Amino acid sequence: MPASRKSGKVSYTLRPSREGLPPFSDIRLPDGTIIRRVDETVHKRALSNAAKALKERLDR
Repeated sequence: MPASRKSGKVSYTLRPSREGLPPFSDIRLPDGTIIRRVDETVHKRALSNAAKALKERLDR
């Protein structure tokens, strides 16, 4: 793995859902920082799935 990936930071931002755009897009800065723009719908679905999984684990 390149050193820039190990030392870089990843920041996430949400963007409005739009047809035809990929769910994730990365912007790589020269210092190794990655800004990942995430589709808001994908983010909400992931949070919902994580909440369901946690609830199932806690109910056991």
